[in-house]
Amino acid sequence: MNISKNKTEIFLFPTDTVPGIGCFLSSGCVEKLRELKKRPLDKPFPILLGDKKDIKNLVAEIPPVYKKLEKFLPGGITLIFKGKRNSPPGVLSKEGKVGIRIPKHRELRSFIRKNKLPLIATSANISGGFTPRNLEEVDFGADRIISGESGSGKPSTVLDISDNSMILYRKGEISIREIEKTTGQEIKLGKNLDFNILFVCQANRCRSPMAEIQLKHLTGDMKKVHIRSAGITAVSGSEIYEDAGTILEENNLPAEHTSKLLTKFLIEWADLILVMEDIQKGYVTILSPESKNKIAFLRNFNTKSRKRIIEDPVGKEIKFCRETFEIIKESNKRLEIYLRNKF
Repeated sequence: MNISKNKTEIFLFPTDTVPGIGCFLSSGCVEKLRELKKRPLDKPFPILLGDKKDIKNLVAEIPPVYKKLEKFLPGGITLIFKGKRNSPPGVLSKEGKVGIRIPKHRELRSFIRKNKLPLIATSANISGGFTPRNLEEVDFGADRIISGESGSGKPSTVLDISDNSMILYRKGEISIREIEKTTGQEIKLGKNLDFNILFVCQANRCRSPMAEIQLKHLTGDMKKVHIRSAGITAVSGSEIYEDAGTILEENNLPAEHTSKLLTKFLIEWADLILVMEDIQKGYVTILSPESKNKIAFLRNFNTKSRKRIIEDPVGKEIKFCRETFEIIKESNKRLEIYLRNKF
């Protein structure tokens, strides 16, 4: 690919995620963009392409896992490959890797293809500062503005596949769980990332608090794992169901809990949402349709079992609550293994 040496015009443009700023791939562009963004020298810029077929021009090799990820392209994901050594300074990391994204924004892809040069691009904000959701919120200038509507307001997901494994360096538009379900491989998290789990049941007085408290016990040494629970019909502030409290105490677990109503904020906070029944899955999807791919059933999480429902024992004999807790414990053991593999 012929790389321009003098095109340093800065563009401000919409994407399918957040507004971007960039210029045609060149050494001069890198310096101008870095100064404008106040971006650290050790943080390379990703490259935007108009077509998947152009990836081969910029990477040293394409790992097999890429074929499973192609369904997300074009889209809100930045993939990190081993880069070619002759890449311009500023796009190649010190490890020799390059980040590439194919935006879903049709007009932007058309602009890249028309000019026959990739864009060095990044979000239109000062490094570490507020990320605007649309062009009107961008507070610094550019040589040219490409008009259009921006997308979701979430950044792209950044995934390193350079050695054929998957390491996540930024959460974004495409969820961890959706990528894992598509590829059949588990993602490991970069050193600066946490993992958030949300258990959901009906009233947040029995099943989901038992799951939350028991998993917190199993993962107490994992400081980057955060666990919450909520209910779709919960009356916030209600005490834990009496039988559930008794069973937790029998297992030397704390029984202090007050119920919380499920909110869109909690859904968006979570990386993985574990439900007990279909009704909760449906409710989560209604509150936040874009989060549907983060939902799983606790009972058959990471198994091939068709048993997915954990029935509500409230109002039944305490033996049913004990049986429910045993199902939760067994499920949480698999969940603990999954979490430990993340770090």
